[in-house]
Amino acid sequence: MRINHKGQWDDTYKFKTHPYACDYQGKYILAAEKKTWEAALKACDAAGLQLAKVRGPGEVEEMKAAIEFFLGPQDPTWKLWKADNWIWLGGNDLEEEGVWKWLDGELVETWDVPWKPRAGNDNAAYLGKVSQSALAISRWGQFDDSFQNHKRRKRPFACQCPGT
Repeated sequence: MRINHKGQWDDTYKFKTHPYACDYQGKYILAAEKKTWEAALKACDAAGLQLAKVRGPGEVEEMKAAIEFFLGPQDPTWKLWKADNWIWLGGNDLEEEGVWKWLDGELVETWDVPWKPRAGNDNAAYLGKVSQSALAISRWGQFDDSFQNHKRRKRPFACQCPGT
């Protein structure tokens, strides 16, 4: 079974082996289970995938659609920082503060990234916490830097399908 372009289960090719759920014909697979960024990184890796990359406005729109498809619609009563509003991506600045890269080393900021105001500049010292070095995207398409292994900072996460 797989999911077709209309988001419906399709067993047309049931005689074929499909190693990834990514056969749903999209670029991203989202997990509703909330994990820290580091745990999400391991979960994608265990599935033979990697945390997702969003490399332009078209991919922001595709990610927003995938979020709604896999996780359901946003609830207008949720507060801004509710975990369900933010999804882990594979971007980080662990290697060098302020230099955002995807897991494969490609630079994140090769386009006009829609950062949330005051994001991307590590407010951790101001907040009295450890470094904010992991990238998340909101349901409305803004990027934010966050705490990659803070025990209370658990969010859904997006894995990227192979070859996309």
